[in-house]
Amino acid sequence: MFSRTRFVPYLPLALVAFLLNFIWESAHVHLYTGYGNLGAPLPLAVWASFGDVFYIAGTVLAAAFAKRRLDWFLDASRRDYTMLAVLGFFIAWYVEYKAFAAHTWAYAAAMPVIPGLEIGLSPVLQMMLLLPLSVFVTKFIYERLLGGYH
Repeated sequence: MFSRTRFVPYLPLALVAFLLNFIWESAHVHLYTGYGNLGAPLPLAVWASFGDVFYIAGTVLAAAFAKRRLDWFLDASRRDYTMLAVLGFFIAWYVEYKAFAAHTWAYAAAMPVIPGLEIGLSPVLQMMLLLPLSVFVTKFIYERLLGGYH
């Protein structure tokens, strides 16, 4: 079920997820405040992107155990992408509430906040969009650029 070669697609997934999230984090870092020295010695967007990759890879791995196939995302369907977007919402909700409870960061006045949830729209959209997009781009790379995986 979990042979070593089945882990191969996780490296491109991590790279794609890092790149997409780094672009997002770099464009949206002004929506946050109160980081202190959290980003030292690397730029804050780099650290945040590593965290995003951790959540994305963890979600894809958790789904792999549920689906009993490590490389399931190379055959992802519309239903899978929808599931990833929904999971992305809950991941963002968890991360934001955890960060606020620990006083890790706060929102700048420019951050749009979801009424009732009191969490930022940017991190919710980020995980809801970039989690499935990371899988989609990785699948595209394997199908179109590498001629398939299986």
